[in-house]
Amino acid sequence: MVADGPSAVCNPGPIALTIEPLDWPENADAVVAFLSAHEWPYHGVPNLTPDDAAAVRVAGGAIASFWIRDDDEVIGLVRLLDLDDVDDGSPRFDLRIATMHRGRGVGRFAVQWLTDHLFRIYDSVHRIEATTRSDNMAMQAVFARSGYRQEGRFVEAWKSADGTWLDTLVYAILRHEFVSAQA
Repeated sequence: MVADGPSAVCNPGPIALTIEPLDWPENADAVVAFLSAHEWPYHGVPNLTPDDAAAVRVAGGAIASFWIRDDDEVIGLVRLLDLDDVDDGSPRFDLRIATMHRGRGVGRFAVQWLTDHLFRIYDSVHRIEATTRSDNMAMQAVFARSGYRQEGRFVEAWKSADGTWLDTLVYAILRHEFVSAQA
């Protein structure tokens, strides 16, 4: 499933997925179009305006971003965050999958790819962290199937768009866990 280099290919049934680096600033308009075209129900702002989408950082400093494609169609965006923290901390990530492509295995493919990518590219990464809301059952399943373990629960730490407070679930995977699972 994972190829050498920054790109990867997967064929989970009728879709052929690839992951490739986002070109910045050349892809700025495409990023805004993608982020503002879909609803993100498990993010702080579920419906981004073009101005909101333009404010989402996808490159520079401690961020690297990648497109998820099904053939030539962009169906997702992976943002790797806190890359300046790889020597003594934990990189994190943000995953966005287009509405009509959710529930097709794209999330699992992306999390497995980014886990392999981070551990392979950054020798000093010891762990990768992730959070999700307690009502995001699909992402919890993706983490479990990708070897991540739930490490904690922050009670009522995530304010949803409708003003209700939800628990934040913390997941992580350690390098040695990932390596053992690959053997």
